[in-house]
Amino acid sequence: MSFVTIPPPPLAIGFANPLLLWGLAAASLPILLHLLNRRRYREESWAAMRFLLAAIRKNQKRIRLEHWLLLTVRTLLVACAALAMAQPYLESTGAVPLLAGRRTHRVLVLDGTMSMSYAAAGRSRFSRAVEYADAYVQGARNGDAISVVLLGAPPRVVIGAPSPNHAEVREELEQLSPSHGKADLEATLSKIREVLDASDLPQKEILFLTDLQEGTWHVDPDRESAVKRAVEALERERANCVVVDLGDEVRSNRAVVDLALDTPVVVRGGPLSVISARLASFGSATEAGVRAQLVVDGRLGPERRVDLPPGQEVPVAFSYRFEDPGDHVVEVRLEEDRLPVDDTRRLAVPVREQLEALLVNGDYDPEPFESETDYLAQALSPSEGSDRSPSPIRVEVATEAQLSRRDLERYDVIFLCNVSRLSRGEVEAIDGFLRLGGGLVVFGGERLQPDEYNGTLFAGIPGSEEFEGPGFLPARLGAVVDSGAETAEQLALAPEFDPIGFEHPIVAIYQGAPAQVMAGLTGVRTWRSHDLRVPEGSTARRALAFTDGRPAVLTMPRHRGMVVQVATTADDDWTTWPLHPSYPPVVEQMALFAASGRMSQRNVAVGQPIDQAMPEGASPASAVIVRPDGREEPGRLVEEGGATRLVFDQTDLAGVYLARLGPPVARELSFAANPDPVESDPSRADSATLSALFPRWTFSSWDGGPVSQTAAATVGRRGELHRGLLLAVLGLVLGESTLAWWIGRRR
Repeated sequence: MSFVTIPPPPLAIGFANPLLLWGLAAASLPILLHLLNRRRYREESWAAMRFLLAAIRKNQKRIRLEHWLLLTVRTLLVACAALAMAQPYLESTGAVPLLAGRRTHRVLVLDGTMSMSYAAAGRSRFSRAVEYADAYVQGARNGDAISVVLLGAPPRVVIGAPSPNHAEVREELEQLSPSHGKADLEATLSKIREVLDASDLPQKEILFLTDLQEGTWHVDPDRESAVKRAVEALERERANCVVVDLGDEVRSNRAVVDLALDTPVVVRGGPLSVISARLASFGSATEAGVRAQLVVDGRLGPERRVDLPPGQEVPVAFSYRFEDPGDHVVEVRLEEDRLPVDDTRRLAVPVREQLEALLVNGDYDPEPFESETDYLAQALSPSEGSDRSPSPIRVEVATEAQLSRRDLERYDVIFLCNVSRLSRGEVEAIDGFLRLGGGLVVFGGERLQPDEYNGTLFAGIPGSEEFEGPGFLPARLGAVVDSGAETAEQLALAPEFDPIGFEHPIVAIYQGAPAQVMAGLTGVRTWRSHDLRVPEGSTARRALAFTDGRPAVLTMPRHRGMVVQVATTADDDWTTWPLHPSYPPVVEQMALFAASGRMSQRNVAVGQPIDQAMPEGASPASAVIVRPDGREEPGRLVEEGGATRLVFDQTDLAGVYLARLGPPVARELSFAANPDPVESDPSRADSATLSALFPRWTFSSWDGGPVSQTAAATVGRRGELHRGLLLAVLGLVLGESTLAWWIGRRR
């Protein structure tokens, strides 16, 4: 086998502004002035001239050398100034042992966030980025290797190992498309560092193609130090970082920034659901008469006309009754503008036939309304002949001893009412139920064994010495607080409910209610209750408190489910609540809120994985996800903690994802992914902020016009000569002045 050594091609010089080379003609001015200043004299001999001529002949060579030296300095001064304005650089198509000719690892970083989908004159910013990147690759030297990274959250490495095959890189660029997500600048910089670490090329260049949107390039103060460290890590790699601004001044953009239902769980044929959307305009002028339309399962519904003032969010509401069980997709649409992705927001709504609730009775009594769960069962599912409307909740009552024999997966929410203790198997079963997104409500009572609850059920804070436990309850049980109810005077002094501004969804139905209606809740007296001790740093939230400041109702997420802990009883042993008109609606909202975990799994933000819990024993053999662009991808089925989860993390597009599950469970599930509103704001990053974060980076802009391969490939070149020429101009100016002074003094 023989090798043929090909000598490197000669070093070439290129110019970024070749037209300015005409300025070299100005270098002839000192010569012309020299020639014009030469005069012919008529010679006349006279006696004293012979002494002068002798002196001239003696110093003629020195004088002529001084003149030529001064002329050369002045000519070089003009020539260097003209060359510096033309911005020359060294260029080579091979490996030459000079800075500009060395092989370069070029990392192309394309902004893949939603704002890059903004289109003007029929072209999106991302298509412009691909066009510029293609010219950049074509203009690169043959020896250069190229990597491609997509800026996003998380960032995506398209080509990691530096590729010298420029044709394949160009093909890969043509296949790229932007996501509908936001950016994680810190993670992207770290990913670029990993790409550079995998390369042994001596020279490195990073080219960012972005619109410099504030949502991407603005760094929160708490993350600023981390970003600066990532920037310093790139600079330690001696990488030349260049940012090309592809954005433009956007006058306006409107978006649907939020979409929600007024109920956490929807039941077939239930009351009208209120669909609330919030619309926003990010322009500088009010947009009048913007049309917002409701769309359910692809069918057009009612519309609203609203005015959108700049910088404000405007609420709009629709009413809709879901008549059929199953998955439904609710949309609110605006008329499309130049960024159409955020003009529609979607909500996947699983409609239940009925909500299943299991009430575990810890103090059974056959007499009516003497048993622990009698008031609760009547409140959640009123008997026939009641003046209340039919309940969406179907109730089943079991004794404490029957709990271990129940298949908990059949239910949406479980109520533990004055249950003395739970076995280890029951604790594990309930924890698995919460992993599936079920809800748990725990009422207090005299049968509760605080030591057992604190040892097996209290969740606590990991690492805390005082509050630490293995369970799922948000609060530790302290002593029972007893204010006495032997007399009317004692009852009048018992604590009442404090709704804490009606901010929690459980009591939000009373917000704005008349005083006499509100009194049905705030007038409740509770003379006995558990002292719920919430550890500092807990994620527990108060829904109701007592007027003495202690928590009355706490909520806390656990796995995919929700836990509600009530300090008092479900019956009237410790409180007057079951006798008040607020009891039925509040405990119903409590049940719906606790069961909301299963609905929340259906709606995610763009970039957030779909993570749906499947019932035990119903694990499908396969799962296929149909993306919003119509592409089918396999979903992952993960076994964890006795439960099966459907996981899919390619949610880079806004829209509906349809999961088709294979046998033995043949069903379809709908999921909705929505963009982050921060990407809808077209505000651009402040130049002062960019200079502070990236002081050594080069920032340039492109207006979208024709771009040459040379200009694109040399936007961040390392072999620039104009800085050296400018230094030479400064030196020549000082040298010319010094030389002229010295010559004049000698004469």
